[in-house]
Amino acid sequence: MRRFDFKPVGMEDIPAMADLLVHRQTIEGEVFPFLNNSCLHLEYITELLGKLFVNKKVIGMGAFINNELVGYIIGEIKIDSIRGRHVWVPYEGIAIRMDQSSELIRNLYAEVSVAWLEQGCFMHYAIIPLGSEVYFDATQRLSFSIQQVHAVMNIQDYKPFENVSDAQIRVANELDGELMGKMSDIIQAYQNAAPTFEPALPEVVLKINEAYKTLVAEANGTCLIAMKDEKEIGFQEYCPIPADLMTPDNGVELGIAGTYSSEMGRGVGKKLMNEGCRMMKEKGYSSMVTDWRITNMASSAFWPKCGFTPLAYRMVRHINSDIAWANFNNPGIKMK
Repeated sequence: MRRFDFKPVGMEDIPAMADLLVHRQTIEGEVFPFLNNSCLHLEYITELLGKLFVNKKVIGMGAFINNELVGYIIGEIKIDSIRGRHVWVPYEGIAIRMDQSSELIRNLYAEVSVAWLEQGCFMHYAIIPLGSEVYFDATQRLSFSIQQVHAVMNIQDYKPFENVSDAQIRVANELDGELMGKMSDIIQAYQNAAPTFEPALPEVVLKINEAYKTLVAEANGTCLIAMKDEKEIGFQEYCPIPADLMTPDNGVELGIAGTYSSEMGRGVGKKLMNEGCRMMKEKGYSSMVTDWRITNMASSAFWPKCGFTPLAYRMVRHINSDIAWANFNNPGIKMK
């Protein structure tokens, strides 16, 4: 392996980092053509990285050969009530030169993770691109696991399902706030059960309930409700989304979707999807993006059937926090 100099990266390294990221995205665009969008240029990427350093608390590490940057990892130090104190590596937070292997990513992580642990961050999240295999290969071999799938679909390629439910599909209106609120626990309840085992924190459940009630009032969004025998049985919500490095131009996001468990397997989601794609196509959108928890059995089976293709994974690694004291710098640990 080549000999690298590992050093923290800062604002002064942005031009070199931007160049690496442009080249990474060029490779991603060969696999996912829609990523060759209006954001794939040096000016946008330079500004994006600049905002990361200016507006966030980040700790990053670069690998240098003869003072030339050949790879970097940047993680944001974050604290919230759901994930606690953790590091978040965004989609733009990792790139290596094209002639480098996944081993460089592993070595970069080995260097930067020490600094992350010093900040009390034992949960490490990373949005990993899938166009080039080196990033996924490296994170897998660092004991990261897939948590969330980010995917895209060309709306023109969508093939409507046959044998769908006889439910009625209608667009929600401002009077449907309470009705949407009633369905706000569909996703949470499903992911609270096996095999996802996502905790249903009371304050989060309440917050999501309130958010669902306001969906019908959003001017740019489209919320579809499936009704049968005058009762709601499922929904899908769409909203336009601006382009970025992992989002195509002229895209719409399928933000949330759910069907009551008692109605699953009866073609409700298929009928909602048929109607949603038809409407989004008529509105002129070219691509649709969505994401799902990989341990959500229904989502991970249904969305690929609709035509969604994964373009990035959210991966996570949990490090045992006992390492903060159970290490060989502890004077209480003495070898005889």
